[in-house]
Amino acid sequence: MEKLKAELWDKVQYIFRNYYDRMIHSAVVYDGEIDLDILRKSIFRVVTHFPILRSSFHSSAINPYWEVNEDYTVEEMAQKVICDDLKSSALTFLAKEISYKAKLQFEITLHVCRGQSAITVLVNHMCLDGADFKYLISKIVEGYNLIACGGDISDLELKNGSRSYSQIYKDMSEEEAEEAKKLYKNVSRTGVKNKFDFTDDTDCRTRFNFKKLTNDTIVALKAKGKEHGATLNDVFMTAYARAICTRLAPSDDKRLVITSMKNLRDHIESANSESVTNLTGFMPCVLQELGENFCDTLQKVSEQNDASKQDKYCGLYGIPLLSLAFKLFPYSIAEFAIKIGYENPLIGMSNIGIIPDGYLELEGVKCIYAFMTGATKFKPYIQLTSTTFKGETTLCIAQKCSDKDEEKIIVLLDAIERELMEFLQS
Repeated sequence: MEKLKAELWDKVQYIFRNYYDRMIHSAVVYDGEIDLDILRKSIFRVVTHFPILRSSFHSSAINPYWEVNEDYTVEEMAQKVICDDLKSSALTFLAKEISYKAKLQFEITLHVCRGQSAITVLVNHMCLDGADFKYLISKIVEGYNLIACGGDISDLELKNGSRSYSQIYKDMSEEEAEEAKKLYKNVSRTGVKNKFDFTDDTDCRTRFNFKKLTNDTIVALKAKGKEHGATLNDVFMTAYARAICTRLAPSDDKRLVITSMKNLRDHIESANSESVTNLTGFMPCVLQELGENFCDTLQKVSEQNDASKQDKYCGLYGIPLLSLAFKLFPYSIAEFAIKIGYENPLIGMSNIGIIPDGYLELEGVKCIYAFMTGATKFKPYIQLTSTTFKGETTLCIAQKCSDKDEEKIIVLLDAIERELMEFLQS
């Protein structure tokens, strides 16, 4: 059987498997019914092209690898369920986890309910990140429309190249690349231990909690943020910081760190990866204090984020250290060293960003809602994800937690919304 090299972030995501479920999740809702056979054919074309999606991960003590599977069928590409509640059915499906040992590293289900449809997608985060997850879904949609309009699915154009993280250096000058490859600073270790005040409950399951913001609200927040020299993401992070600060576990340390994941494709001229893969890096925002009001916090957040973005090596710090660990030691020892040396962010934020309308429009049906979110976090880790579609933003916290923990998360999301509304009225 064909084997694929386990790339840097494939291995890191596997190492962090006890911190989150390693899944990327998406649900897209349509007014109308979708042709399952066409959907399956489109997915089959994409999966055949990207072998990582039909591979099983082998966590060898020396050198882990992917083993490509060939025994897959068109029928396995997607399943169909008839349901009475579209939202409940979709979220129940998204609460699943795919084993890294599975034959297919994705699952797709078509939910049908009284003339409406939802396509739910789960993909193992070890295979790709949020940027390539959006790409993957857009190509499945493109393939569906190609077939539905009488075209040949083999004409679907798909990128083809390396999954290696080293492609982030290819468009740098020789001097810049050499310097970037020496950025051993471990930015994951901030020294700040503050965390969300979860309970000690052990009766936990995966839950998705949302807060939707209208297009009018988003337009107003962008304009208000611009008045303060801040981006919409800065505004969201500020509301998150202020909402969570009173919901931290008791500590004498009042500092707060919110870590975002930086898309390293920004270091590539084409702003695209050569194949579906993970190209991300840590971008922590360390707040020594919040200040007296929203605008004080916003200034601190925007200044830090601006400084990070202006650094031409933003997101690249620590990657050479991870790479060196895997080069110097057998995998089992490198895994042990990375667990000791690297810290998974206790409080994270992920901006998946705007999903362009054309990415999701299927022939013959109207797309009415979509959201995407990263991995479901395990306590004590928490992450807020934002996705914008048709001008509306969905804030989501995907968490494996108890009923009482979920109550706290709902209160947190309400507080984030309240902070945003008060900012608009200030």
